[in-house]
Amino acid sequence: MNEHIHFFQDDGHPMRPWPPLAEKSRVLKLRHGGTLFYYDSGAISAGDGQPRTLCGKPSVVLVHGLGDEADSWRRLFGPLSAAGFRVIAPDLPGFGRSAVRGRISIGRHAAAVLELMEASGAADRDNPAVLAGSSMGALAAEAAAFRRPDWVRALILMDGCLPLSGGVNKNLVLMGLPFIGKKWYRSFRQNHERARRSLFPYYHDFEALPEEDRQFLRERVIARVESPDQERAYFASLRSLNLTGLFRKARFARGLTRTPAKILLLWGAEDQVLPPEAGTAIRSLRPDAAHVEISGAGHLPHQEKPGETAAAILNFLQQLPQAGPPDLQRPGEPL
Repeated sequence: MNEHIHFFQDDGHPMRPWPPLAEKSRVLKLRHGGTLFYYDSGAISAGDGQPRTLCGKPSVVLVHGLGDEADSWRRLFGPLSAAGFRVIAPDLPGFGRSAVRGRISIGRHAAAVLELMEASGAADRDNPAVLAGSSMGALAAEAAAFRRPDWVRALILMDGCLPLSGGVNKNLVLMGLPFIGKKWYRSFRQNHERARRSLFPYYHDFEALPEEDRQFLRERVIARVESPDQERAYFASLRSLNLTGLFRKARFARGLTRTPAKILLLWGAEDQVLPPEAGTAIRSLRPDAAHVEISGAGHLPHQEKPGETAAAILNFLQQLPQAGPPDLQRPGEPL
């Protein structure tokens, strides 16, 4: 294992790991400063001391969305691991338990994902990984794949992607304005019930979630809004998200047409934040892309309908070509 990877020490951090994942917690010291927290289901050694994929299957790297953490994927670790896949999920720079200095952006999120893939042995030219991103995480996953197409066998874009049909979400643009967004964010510090209810639009039916999930999400959103560091990461990422959507659509479109990665568009059928029709632009660029909608799920199908989401992902993964380097026709492109 890379000498800069350590087990996570629970030192009273307000964002404690989801209990079943606690033993899978790791921390990577990043090259350019800061640390990256992540969960790792584990891997076997190839004999040289470096972890590799299980049973010849690709590692699956899960990238969370705006204002979230690796725990967003808590219900997918079990079924994906049971199917023989190594599963890795980081807290993006500045979010959750990852500490970072300097500028936070979609590009930096993508760079951190690639560094984690390299340091953990999750991907290389001979064993490319699967990248799955939720909402903003889908953009970070795309950007990572475009930079290192030789490391990515497939992209799973969940309720988020670029280019989008219908353009940039106007509400997100407004939220990115400092006086509007920060006032809204900080108001939850005086009203934790409002903070809990702010989660509702991201689910088709928040109250239908299991009690332990509802309690966990309540505690997590309170910890998030109380933290100045989480606020900084949220608004820096939001500004980058808006700028990327406004000015880099053409680059993402070009990247999608060039990447050899197989693509799955997976959407919550009842997503009110970003409706399924937003993925139409991707399907026109990549008519070979698979498309699945999860009934009864909103913007976070992996949390609301984890069984159905895991089944859709596993069905897609089972149809991927055998392990080996992708057929690269063009070099990667920084975004």
